[in-house]
Amino acid sequence: MGYQVDRRVYEPAEDSRLLCATLEKAVVRFPELRGCVLELGTGSGIVALMLASLGATVTATDLNPHAVALARSNAREQDLTIEFLQGDLFEPVGDRRFDAIVCNPPYLPPGGDYDDRWLALAVEGGPSGIEFTQRLLVDAPRNLHPKGGVWLVFSSLAGRLPAGWERERFDTQDFEDENLCVERLSHPTINI
Repeated sequence: MGYQVDRRVYEPAEDSRLLCATLEKAVVRFPELRGCVLELGTGSGIVALMLASLGATVTATDLNPHAVALARSNAREQDLTIEFLQGDLFEPVGDRRFDAIVCNPPYLPPGGDYDDRWLALAVEGGPSGIEFTQRLLVDAPRNLHPKGGVWLVFSSLAGRLPAGWERERFDTQDFEDENLCVERLSHPTINI
């Protein structure tokens, strides 16, 4: 599946490809991935495109207006219908609930390697790298259907997660200084 890129938008790398490959395999076991799915931080939109091509009804958000425009263009080129919204985390979707929430979150601590603020926001998850993901998981139960799952990329460089989530680990990829994995998190106390 081809897609356009933009220098102001995080270009899909190993973590994005790992997430896509994991979700593509997991869709057989987890029909939630063919339901109503929210992707947070869509970037170029490749995860949203893949999910829509598998039959999901996808809503994708990003804080970066350039990412929303690029992802929308990529969806048009693939003739896929996806709702793209600009805003921070769950803000653009209000209280809507989803069968699955998917995110390749920014998970690195600040490194000063990015001279573009949009690219820095796409990779730097806060002072220790995990703050964005912590915020996502604190707010996710409000937007997740019971028995739904949150699918995330995790880095061994990031810190601890909020308690209360049951975690199932899927694919991993090892690098010289880092290990990436995709996990599905579920929350047993989400109210119906």
